Amino acid sequence: MRLDAPELARTLTTNQRVETQPPPFIAYHFAGPGAARRILPSYTHDSLDNMKSCLAISICLIALAPSGLWGQSALEDDRQMIEGLLDRQLFELAERYAAQRIVADSNSPAAQAEMAAELVRAYTLHALNAPSSERDRYWSSAAAVLPQFTKQFPDQPALVLVEVQDALTQLARVRLLRQEGEVLADSDKSQQAQYQALETLRRFEKLQEHVDDLLRQSHSSGKTAGLSSDQLLALSRRVTLNTIQALEEQGLAYPPDSLDRTNSMALAVQKVEPLTQLRPETGVLWPSLLLEIRALRWLGRLDQAEAKAARVMQLAPPPPVALAAKAEIVRTKLARGETNQALQLINQGRELEGQTSAELDFACFETYLALWKQAEEAKKPDEIQKWQNRSAAVVKELDQLYGPYWARRAEQQLTGNATSGGTQNVDLLRRTAEGYARKKQWDEALKTYDLGAKAAHESLDRSAEYELRLGAAAVAIQAGDLPAGVQRLRETALAFPAADDASLRHLTAAYYQSLIARKSNPPDLQPYIALLKENLQHWPEGEPGNQAAMWLGQIEFTRGKWREATEAYLEVPPTSRHFALAVDGVRQASLKWFQDAVNRDQLVQQDVQKVIDYFEQIVLRGQSANQEWTPTMRAAAETAAQLWLNYGRNGYDNARAILEVAQRSNPDASEGWHNRLESLQVIALAGLGKLNEAKARLQKAQDSSPFSLFEVLQALQQMAVSASPQVRGQIAELELTVIGMLRPNLAQLDEATRDVIATEEAEALANSGKLEAAIEAYQQIAQQKPTDADTQIGLARMLSRGTTQALQEKALTAWREVSRKSKSESPTWYEAKLEIARCHLKLGNPEEAKQIVRYLQTLYPDMGGPEMKSRFVQLMQQGSRP
Repeated sequence: MRLDAPELARTLTTNQRVETQPPPFIAYHFAGPGAARRILPSYTHDSLDNMKSCLAISICLIALAPSGLWGQSALEDDRQMIEGLLDRQLFELAERYAAQRIVADSNSPAAQAEMAAELVRAYTLHALNAPSSERDRYWSSAAAVLPQFTKQFPDQPALVLVEVQDALTQLARVRLLRQEGEVLADSDKSQQAQYQALETLRRFEKLQEHVDDLLRQSHSSGKTAGLSSDQLLALSRRVTLNTIQALEEQGLAYPPDSLDRTNSMALAVQKVEPLTQLRPETGVLWPSLLLEIRALRWLGRLDQAEAKAARVMQLAPPPPVALAAKAEIVRTKLARGETNQALQLINQGRELEGQTSAELDFACFETYLALWKQAEEAKKPDEIQKWQNRSAAVVKELDQLYGPYWARRAEQQLTGNATSGGTQNVDLLRRTAEGYARKKQWDEALKTYDLGAKAAHESLDRSAEYELRLGAAAVAIQAGDLPAGVQRLRETALAFPAADDASLRHLTAAYYQSLIARKSNPPDLQPYIALLKENLQHWPEGEPGNQAAMWLGQIEFTRGKWREATEAYLEVPPTSRHFALAVDGVRQASLKWFQDAVNRDQLVQQDVQKVIDYFEQIVLRGQSANQEWTPTMRAAAETAAQLWLNYGRNGYDNARAILEVAQRSNPDASEGWHNRLESLQVIALAGLGKLNEAKARLQKAQDSSPFSLFEVLQALQQMAVSASPQVRGQIAELELTVIGMLRPNLAQLDEATRDVIATEEAEALANSGKLEAAIEAYQQIAQQKPTDADTQIGLARMLSRGTTQALQEKALTAWREVSRKSKSESPTWYEAKLEIARCHLKLGNPEEAKQIVRYLQTLYPDMGGPEMKSRFVQLMQQGSRP
């Protein structure tokens, strides 16, 4: 199961985990008397039709007496309804029905308790048959019944029924935990099962004392505790059996040859013997005999176990018991290694009087597994495939006939059986894992993919191991566990760096790490950035690496890390489909990098020359290949000239050289591009002292039309934004010259264009050192447009440039007004807060400035993003200097 990053993004589904809820009956607040049913199914003849599912998993109702014990036809109807729903695995309906019957009118206390016990049983069966990711919900609901029932009915005389059923739920949970630990070789689960089995055993021993005490009281004082003496006697026997079952589970939680298991099984055989002497109508005879047979088998006393199983079959027990005894004979054959004899028994038939048994069908499955392993040892591929297919077929039948609990047990053994290696086994594990994934049983799919990867590793099948590990990563992501999916993708790619798509898989991990980053505020970008850098380190070539470089450049640019962004974009080669975007990325990032470096007095000429060479090489490669100029080549020529003018040594001459080549080679380029290059030529000429030639070029633009001259002005203004302070002053003088040339023709331009010219004139005045004139010009514009937000912000910025206290006070007032009218957390709002703090610093109020910044840090930790946050930090650093 492999998905690319885009495909994963399309198919990603989050496994919604339902929070644990209280049992539905709590919602009824026990408004009236309740109804109830048996705690576990009786093994008397009138209830054996339901044994095939309940007996086999030992979640059975306590056999208290014949079905008409309380003489209530309504209660018997409730019993049949719930049993029918559970047989059809309609667990939610059974839960709802039992909850409703608890509050039904005219129910006796014993009936109330019985229905509460039924509710516990329904939740337990639901948990056993639910996917592992959903079990906790039903386990928790089952556990909540007893305390809620006790709270609502503190004097309930038949409460012991609910207590026993609750303990049986605990036993079922231990059994499931032990089975999974055993099949999956999970030592943690096995240890948990050992501890919980001991706790369950102790609980049943206390329940035994409690029930026996109630029984003695009923004989001596006539107190019934809601149950008759006969009912309490039946309950005592049942609890005795349950205690021995808990003892059996305790033994099975330990390794097969351990002394702990041997002692537990020997004690179980000893304790169950009195129960095997009772009559069938007691309801405990048949399960006691079967338990004794199992314990003997676990002890290795196979002859005794087989003989006793054969004896049970001779007693003509109910069909489910006879079939379960036959299953035990099959297991004794398998324990001896007599697989052919076991197969013969299976082939004799799996039905009796039209009934089947989950235990016998599971023994059939175990027989096929044994034959499969036997074929493996004999290295017979055809036989391996045969028994694999039959095993898989039985798994499907178990699911259809007895539900997910049995199918899951078989699937776990099936996958566990395949972990020893071999191509066929690895393929089986892959198919099984994919089946789980299709059913959205994510935990089972992950476990099986991991088992398959382990088997492939042991078989030295690296290709299969790689595929299976990727499949597990995809499942983790589809299940909504993005951190686990990212970790699996990363580890797999790094473990198989030579795989054709290893770089892409690693990049997919970075993609999902970016989704994780977005969930935190502020976003935690470091793991994402680390993955991108790791990708470039391990796979510097190839399109996935180029994409990683692009993503790295974009995120570093967003963070205001101009140098890092530039260096990332420089990694993208001309052969990449991302190259045009990378060139634009280098242009934007490098201009900001060098402008910031000049402001900090940290400009390094080697850095500038490296970037200029990059752009010039783009032009030279195109020319040497005699290719037509592309938009990328034009952007490269323009940016190289811009960098020469602003930051390079001998920049004016070098800029003119590349500009002349570009203009000469692109007569048909857009007018806007030509106007921008013409503006650069004017700047270069002015810098070289050739003012007359510069003015002549401007005059040429004026002669063309005022609109062309306006475009030149726009180009100059754009260049001033990223220019060095020295060049910015030169540009400002040229802007003022252009505006002077435009002034006679302003009437030919529309009002919006005239407003732009007026604003740019004010900016040019300020950049040329005429701040007072600039402020006066901006104030006139602001008076004409009092409601225009951009104009008011521009005036506030202009006032902030002032050095006098009067201007700073005006700036403070202007920025407060901007802050008041701006939307909270918008870029303008953050800028206003920054400038208010700056004004306070300039006015000698550092504490006021610090208070503003602390306020923002507390309520808005990201402070407008990385770039704006760095501006706040820089301002505070300036304020802390003496």
